Amino acid sequence: MKTEASFHPGHAAEGTPSWNQQIRLRDGRALGFAEFGDPHGKPVFYFHGFPGSRLEAQVAAGLASRHEARIIAVDRPGYGLSEFKPDRSIGEWPADILEIADLLRLDRFTVLGISGGGPYAAACALKIPDRLISVGLVSGMGPPEALQQTGAMRWMNRAALFLACHTPALVEMACAGIAMSIRRRPERVVSRLMRLVSPVDKEVLSREEFQEALCRSFREAVRLDLRGPGRDLVLYARPWDFQLQDIRMPVNLWHGEHDWIVPPSMGRFQQNAIPNCRAIFFEQEGHFSLIMKHMKDIFDTLTS
Repeated sequence: MKTEASFHPGHAAEGTPSWNQQIRLRDGRALGFAEFGDPHGKPVFYFHGFPGSRLEAQVAAGLASRHEARIIAVDRPGYGLSEFKPDRSIGEWPADILEIADLLRLDRFTVLGISGGGPYAAACALKIPDRLISVGLVSGMGPPEALQQTGAMRWMNRAALFLACHTPALVEMACAGIAMSIRRRPERVVSRLMRLVSPVDKEVLSREEFQEALCRSFREAVRLDLRGPGRDLVLYARPWDFQLQDIRMPVNLWHGEHDWIVPPSMGRFQQNAIPNCRAIFFEQEGHFSLIMKHMKDIFDTLTS
C-alpha cells in the first residue's frame, strides 16, 4: 500500500545530521541522502560510484560551497541509509529523485553521476529533462553493448560483468560476501584497488586523506545492507531499460585516457550514442585523478 512521501532529518552514527537524512517514498521505502556545500545554493544531485555511498560527495563539499552549489548525495537502494529494493532497474531511479526534489521543493536541478553513478544520471537525462538544468557523467560506466570496446578494462572487471550477466544470483551472493569484508576492513579493499589502477591513479590513492574518504564511503555503503553492490553489478551487465540514443538534452561527459576501472572506450561509446554529448577526454588522467584534479572545471560547467 502506498503512503504519503515524507522527509526525516537523520542522526546516524557517523557525521553530522546533514550527512544522514532520509525520506520515506510513497511506496514506503526509505532513501538516505546527505547535503554538502551551500544549503541555499544551486542544487546538484550527486550519484555515487560503485561501491560507494552518499558520503563520497564529501570530497567535493568545499568546492560546492565556493560555487554556491548545494550537493544532495543520494544512496541507491541497498546502500547506506536506503532500503533495498528487489528487482529494481536503472530506469526507475529518476522517479525516486523526483520525489526527493519535490519534498525539498526543488523545481529544477543538476545531476552528476560519478563512475557507477553515471548510468543513473543518464537515465535522468532521458526521463526527466524538463526538471534538469544540466547533466554530468564523470568516468561513467557504459551499457553492456560497450563491453565489446573495453579492451583496456582489467580482466577481473570484465569477468565480473560477464558473470553478472549470465549468473546474477551467484554474483549477488559473492558480492554480499565481499560487502561483509568491506564492512569489517574497508582499508583492505582500497589496498587491493591500488593494484588495479593506472600509475596516475595510484598516486592519488596513496594520499592518506583520499584513502580515508574512500574507506568512509565504502564502509557506509554496506553498514545496514549487503545487497546494494551486487544488484548494481547485475544492472550494469544486463541490458539497460532505456537507450542512450533516445536522450535529447545536452549531456556533459568527462573521462580519463588512463582509466583502467572504466576504460575511455566506454566514454567514447556514450559520446557516440548520446546525440548531444559534449565530451572531454583527459590525456594524462585516470579514474580517480580526473575527479580530484578537475572537479572545479566540472562544477564550472554544470553550475554556470
